[in-house]
This record gives sequence, C-alpha cells and structure tokens, in this order.
Amino acid sequence: MNQSSQTPPAHDAKALLAQAEAASTASVRATEPPFGFLLSLTLIWAGIFSLYGVINSALWYWSLLLFLPVLVWYIFWSRKRAKSRPALKHSGKYMLGVFVMLAGMQFGNFWIPQTWLLVALKFVALFAVLTTAFWVMRRETITSRIKDGNEQAS
Repeated sequence: MNQSSQTPPAHDAKALLAQAEAASTASVRATEPPFGFLLSLTLIWAGIFSLYGVINSALWYWSLLLFLPVLVWYIFWSRKRAKSRPALKHSGKYMLGVFVMLAGMQFGNFWIPQTWLLVALKFVALFAVLTTAFWVMRRETITSRIKDGNEQAS
C-alpha cells in the first residue's frame, strides 16, 4: 500500500501532537503567575489575617501595606510576559477552589486566637487553605485555557 507523502506515519503524528501539546502547555503556564508569587501572596495573606483581632487595629490595617512589594513584583513580572487570554468559563473545580478560599477566610474571621500558639495554628490553617485554593484555581485556569485553545484550533 502506497502512503501519501503528506500523511506522516502514525508514530510521527503522535510525536508531533505530543510536541504541540507540550508547547501549548508551556505557553499557557508561562502566562500565569508563577507559583512562587502565589506562595508569597499566601504567606503574607495568612500572616496578616492570623493576627486579626490579636494586634492593635491600627497596626493591623497598616500591615496590609505588606502586599505592596508583592504587587510591585507582579507588575514588573507581568510586563515581561505575553498577555494571557482569560478563560471563557471556569470549571466546577475552580469554583470549588474559590469556595474553599472564601470559607477558609470566613472561618478565620470567626476565630480570634487568644494565645500566640493559637495564632501560629491559625496561620498554618489559613496558609494550608489558601495554598490549596490558589493551587487548584491556577491548575484549573491552565487546564481550561488549554482546552479552550484546542477547541478554537479545531
């Protein structure tokens, strides 16, 4: 049987498809904020909100300025990258991540620690909840954008 010169063998087509998928995934991941940014944002967020109700209110409000260096980092980082196309719709897992983040923050507002040990426990709990939520949301955004890009190409 004579194969056309334009139709690559099956193993070449699989390799080319895998290369295109890897390039697409790398491109989408490069436009999303790095996980280090999300981790530092989570550390600051959990630190500030674990001290809510423990330190003086005026000092607590001033502590929100700790977000400024992370914001400046993000602005400078985002200037160097390609503009990401927003996901057209978010998955149920993404919305579950949003819900977990909101529920964790609301629970944190109800929990006013009385000792520094409880402050540390609240910090660990908030850090775990926020890290998990951000990780799920980032992963689902990447997956949604790759799926959307594959559907657009068809």
